[in-house]
Amino acid sequence: MSDVHRFFFPFTGKVKTQLKIVKKKDGSTGLIKPANVKKFEKEVRKHLAITFPTELRPLHGYIEFTLNHYTKYKRDSFGLLVPEQYAQFDLDNLLKTVQDCFQPYKKKFVKFNEDGTTKKTDKGNDSFEWIELEAGIISNDKFVYRDSSNWVPVENKEQEGIEVFIRLIDEKELLRPIIPKGNIKNYVLNL
Repeated sequence: MSDVHRFFFPFTGKVKTQLKIVKKKDGSTGLIKPANVKKFEKEVRKHLAITFPTELRPLHGYIEFTLNHYTKYKRDSFGLLVPEQYAQFDLDNLLKTVQDCFQPYKKKFVKFNEDGTTKKTDKGNDSFEWIELEAGIISNDKFVYRDSSNWVPVENKEQEGIEVFIRLIDEKELLRPIIPKGNIKNYVLNL
């Protein structure tokens, strides 16, 4: 049986993770992360730095990444449970943002020539390189072969948070498809 690594963050993922399109100084178009996403990522990384020692990083193998998002609920007009803050609720974006936090922390630095001048690209722009400042829990999210995000309704604010499970799966398990429990109704698409 493989080890399962559990992380619990005692806050909710109330972030919108759409990148903003901006014009750069040189006139080209670029993307930037909104400030609330950066703040959220910084908080997650801070918790990871405290709880998961660098000597155990990164985990190597086929990775299964499961995220449970615990938030307060209310009932909609049909009597169904829905997140209390539904406008800020997007499990897919939250899963991707949290996965990014589990990767290495890298920063972009300008390259310099021996004479101290900035190296330039073929197009004349400053040349940059990415330097890893802190090892990640996972080395790259391309090694996440299975992931899921789940909403778990809770009664009060004190129970809210984000729980992450990372499990290394063996090759045999990777070869088996995931089939949900329940009565399966098959549909054939006619193309």
